[in-house]
Amino acid sequence: MSTTSGRSPREAMLDSAIALFSARGVAATSLRDVVAHSGAPRGSIYHHFPGGKAELAEDATRRAGDLMARLVAQVMGSADPVGAVDAIIDHWSRVLLEGDFDTGCPVAAAALSSDETPAARDAAGVAFGTWEQALAEALADDGLPHDRAADRAALIVSAIEGALLVSRARRTDAPLRAVGRELLRHLT
Repeated sequence: MSTTSGRSPREAMLDSAIALFSARGVAATSLRDVVAHSGAPRGSIYHHFPGGKAELAEDATRRAGDLMARLVAQVMGSADPVGAVDAIIDHWSRVLLEGDFDTGCPVAAAALSSDETPAARDAAGVAFGTWEQALAEALADDGLPHDRAADRAALIVSAIEGALLVSRARRTDAPLRAVGRELLRHLT
């Protein structure tokens, strides 16, 4: 069975959870919200996620982390580290502006989730580590010593994620853009 967009109900629910977590956070998103947003049959949530909200949150966080990892890998493969970081900043700026600052990083939302969803928080940690590793490898390939590349990658991910929170709170992408400019200075 697939939804009208060609996705399975499970995929539709995961994508809806990601969208809702990005806007509301994990704690403020109910299973009912996810089913309504996805258009999936009401009884399907426990069929696809027998562990309930905790399982849905974990799987959605993994999916969101994987999607961003693919974006990071794509931009790292098509640009030098400076261009790649600039592309990531542009991506998040578009997300903020198109969502009227009501949408942020779903992985960060999982990282901030309650004790109700500890596996989602763990999945967020794995996702951040994956992004850092991809950036560190690209920085090392560009000539930065491995230990410095790992530190620089941690700085990049942490700074961008923090800037996303501040930008959402201030309802302007100026903090994100400022962090982007400083990161670019560190990379050149």
